[in-house]
Amino acid sequence: AAYVYNLLKYMDCPEQKSDLVIGYEGDPATGEVLRALLNGRTSNGHPIHVVMFPAAQELQNCSVVYVGDDASREARRVLDNIRGRTILTVGESDPFARDGGMVALVNTGDHIRIEVNLDATQSAGIRISSRVLNLATIVRSAQNGGR
Repeated sequence: AAYVYNLLKYMDCPEQKSDLVIGYEGDPATGEVLRALLNGRTSNGHPIHVVMFPAAQELQNCSVVYVGDDASREARRVLDNIRGRTILTVGESDPFARDGGMVALVNTGDHIRIEVNLDATQSAGIRISSRVLNLATIVRSAQNGGR
C-alpha cells in the first residue's frame, strides 16, 4: 500500500480525474489491507477510492489498476481491457512489466524491486518522476526485446 501511495505522488497523467480510483485484482485479504490503508486518503489534493475486483466498465474509471501476484493470470485480461487508456498499471508478479504492465513491484526476499516499462507508460501518456525512475530497473515489453 505504501508503494502504491508513493507512486501516486510521483506520476503525472494528462487526463487527471478529480478522484484517484484504484482498482484492485488479487487476493481479497491483500485488497482489504490496501483499501483500509488508502481509501479516503488524498494524494496531491485528490481523494483516493479503492474498488475491489472492478468489472470491465469500472476499469475505465480507474486512475490505477493494481494486480496482485496471485492474480497474474488475470493480468493479461486487465491489461487488454484498458490498453490505450491513461491508467497506471501496477503488478506484483516478476514478468508483469515485461508483459505490458507499467510498474512491477517484485518481492526479492527482504526488499521490493521496482521495474518500470517506459514503453507502456509513454504510450499511455503517463509520466513517472525521475525520483522513481532512478530507483527502478527499466524494462521493455517482451515483444520489444525484454530488458
